[in-house]
Amino acid sequence: MKIGIFVHSQSGNTAKLGLAMTHVLREKGHDVSVELLRPVNKVRARMRSVTFRNLPDVNEYDAVLVGGPILAFGASPVIVSFLKQLATLKGKKVLCFTTSGFPTFFSGAKRCIAKVNDLFGELEATPLPGVPLFWGIYCSKKKIDATVAYICSLIGA
Repeated sequence: MKIGIFVHSQSGNTAKLGLAMTHVLREKGHDVSVELLRPVNKVRARMRSVTFRNLPDVNEYDAVLVGGPILAFGASPVIVSFLKQLATLKGKKVLCFTTSGFPTFFSGAKRCIAKVNDLFGELEATPLPGVPLFWGIYCSKKKIDATVAYICSLIGA
């Protein structure tokens, strides 16, 4: 399967999760690309629009995984803007993953994932269940590995 992983990361934690997924999926024989979404300007919570230095093409992928931090208890404006600038995700497996310094219950992870899943629906894709990862002050390799294994199982990899 050809998989594209698109990540917005401010502290580096979401990027670490994206890279961990990339390594595992490649070991399983998948063709995987990971791209950091790089905005032109500084990102603030609740921004309405983000301009990108790079706007990747998702058409070549069978599965599209999109991840970002939870900002101000909501979806990363970088992820939201990225998805709003796509034409379609029809026929692709799609999944949202998030990272947060707050426990999942308090972080707004459910609201964030619901927002991204709504955008996936507007792009004619049927989203897989979203996956939040509570990072806290430290996230163990065991916890990251378990999250990666769960995501792999969801996308059938």
